[in-house]
Amino acid sequence: METKWFGFLVLCACVCASTSRYIGDGFQLITNVLSEYLQTGISPLYWQNPSPNTLQSDYDLKAVNDSQICLLCDLVADFLIIERKLGVSDVQISAEAHYICTVLEIENSRVCNGVIKPVVEIFTYMIDNDEDISGSRICGLVLSEKNCDTKGNYQWTIDVPPGITIEKPKADATKTFNILHISDIHYDPRYTPGKAKQCGEPLCCQDDQEDGTDASDSCGYWSEYSSADVPLHTLQEAFNHISTTQEFDYIYYTGDTVNHRVWGTSIEANSLDITTVTEQFKKYFDVPVYPVLGNHEPHPVNAWSSEGVVDAALSTRWLFDLAAEQWGEWLTDEAKRTISIGGYYSVSPRKGLRVVVLNNNVCYNENWWLIKENKDPYGQLAWLSGVLLEAEKALESVHILMHMPTGTGSCMSSWSREYGRLIRRFANTITGQFTGHSHKDEMWVYYDSSDPTLAVSVSWNGASLIADKANPSYKLYQIDEGTFDVLDFEEWTFNLTRSNLDAAKNVEWYKLYSFKDAYGVDDLQPADVDNLLTRMTKDHSLIQKYYNYKFRNSDVAVKEGCDEHCEKDLLCNIVTTLHDDDEHCKRLQQLYDENKT
Repeated sequence: METKWFGFLVLCACVCASTSRYIGDGFQLITNVLSEYLQTGISPLYWQNPSPNTLQSDYDLKAVNDSQICLLCDLVADFLIIERKLGVSDVQISAEAHYICTVLEIENSRVCNGVIKPVVEIFTYMIDNDEDISGSRICGLVLSEKNCDTKGNYQWTIDVPPGITIEKPKADATKTFNILHISDIHYDPRYTPGKAKQCGEPLCCQDDQEDGTDASDSCGYWSEYSSADVPLHTLQEAFNHISTTQEFDYIYYTGDTVNHRVWGTSIEANSLDITTVTEQFKKYFDVPVYPVLGNHEPHPVNAWSSEGVVDAALSTRWLFDLAAEQWGEWLTDEAKRTISIGGYYSVSPRKGLRVVVLNNNVCYNENWWLIKENKDPYGQLAWLSGVLLEAEKALESVHILMHMPTGTGSCMSSWSREYGRLIRRFANTITGQFTGHSHKDEMWVYYDSSDPTLAVSVSWNGASLIADKANPSYKLYQIDEGTFDVLDFEEWTFNLTRSNLDAAKNVEWYKLYSFKDAYGVDDLQPADVDNLLTRMTKDHSLIQKYYNYKFRNSDVAVKEGCDEHCEKDLLCNIVTTLHDDDEHCKRLQQLYDENKT
C-alpha cells in the first residue's frame, strides 16, 4: 500500500479537525482558524490544543467539494511554510505530522515515523531554498487529481518535431525472435514464512512482525496475495524455471526492485536490494537485460530529486550512479551517461531495433521534488523527441520501456499529454511499449488526436512477480525480425494457493494463455486490438477473459468475479492514456449499453 503521506496527513488534519459531527461545520471552522493564524500569526483562543477526540470526530469527505479541499490544503501548506520560515525545525514539524498520523490511526507509530521524517526533510529543504514556494504549488501537485493546480504551476509543453510519420512496413512473420518481460519483483530480504498475513502495517510477512496463529492466517512459503512481497527463493524459482524452459534473446525488466517497507528505506538498504536482484539476473541469464527504474527504488520512495540538489542525503544521484554501475555490461557509454543525468537511456541491441528506456517515475504526483522543478524533469521528453527523430531518419523501429502507465491520475497530466503527443507523431516508428507498476496483466491503446477512431499504438504491461491479488507471472513476446512488431505473447504463471499448500513440492508453472489464441485475433496491431475492444462490448465473455487474465486466474480474483460495472471499468481503463480524457471510455461504454438491449 502506498499513501500520499504528507499531503494525506495534512488533508486529514484539516478535514478531521472538527468539533462538529458535520463536516461542513468542521471545514468552515478549520478554514477560519488557519485564515486568522496566517493573517495575525496567533492561534485563535477557540482553537488551541485540540484533543485526540476532537481530531477523531466522524467525517464524510464526500460532503466537501474539490475546491474546498484545495483551499484548505493551500491554507495548511502556507501555514507550514510560515512555520518553517519562522525557524520551526524538521524535528518539530515531523513531531506534528507524527502526532496527526498516530492520533488518526493512519498507521502505527514506527510506520508514521519512518515515512514522515525523510519526506519532511525534502519539504523543508525546498522551503529553505525556494523563495517562491507556496501552498498553491504544493497542493497543485499533492492533490492534482482534484484539479488543485488552478494557477497552472504544472502546465508545460515540449517541442514535437513537425513531419508526417513514415509509412510502416507490414510484418511477414517469416523470421521471429523472443523477448522476456519481467516486472515488479519487489524483493523482500526480510520475508519470513509463518508470520501473520494481517500485521497492521503496509507490508507483512517480515521477520520483525508477529507470528501467525495457524496455517489459515500465516504467510505461505512462496508469498501471499496481499500485503506481501517476494522472497529470494521465489525470485530464484522463477528465474530458474525461465532459464531452463524458455528461449529468448533479450530481457525487458520494467522496474520496482525494492519492497514495500516504505517506512524502512535507506540508500544503503535500497542499494543492497538492487544489487542483489541484478546479481540474480546475471547468475541465471546470459542475454542482455534492459532494466527500468521503478518508483520504489529511490529513498524515500517516489522521490526523484531536482538536478540542482547537491545535498548527498537528498539527491538521487546515488541511484543513477548505482544503475550505471550495476547495468553497465549491457549498456553503451552513452547510455550510462544519460542514466547519470536522469535514469533514462537508449541502446540498439541489433540492426534496425532501438530500445528506449525512460524514467517516467518523475511524473508521479507523489514525487515531491516536482514542487521545485516540474517542467520536463531531467529534460527527458525533449531527449526522447530527439531520439525518436533520429530513429525515424535511420528507419529504426523503437521499443519504449518505462515503469508507469500514463493513464492514471498518478502521472501528472502534462507529462502524460506530452508523451502522448510523441507517441502519435512517431506512431509508425514505435512498434512496442512495455510498462509495469500496476502488478496486473493489462494493456492500453493510444488513439490519433485528429481521428479519434484511429488506434495508433498499444502499451503492454508486464504483469509482475509480486502476487498482489494475482498469481506471479512473466510474459514472453514473439517479435518480427524485420519490423520488430509484437506478433503475439504468452503469459506464464503458477497458482500461489496450491503451491503454498506443499512447499516441498515443485512449483507447477503453466502457460496461462496466448493473446492471439485467447482472443481470436490475427494480429496485435493497434487496429486489431481496437477491433477486439469493440467485440468485447458485444461479447462479454471476452471481457471476463480479460479480467481473469489480468489477475492470472488467482483464487482471490476469480472468487470476487467481475460484474457489469467492473466490465465497463476494464474497457475504460484500456483506452485511458491521459487522466480525465474520457472520450474513448464513453464511446465503449455507449457501445456496451447499446448491445445490452
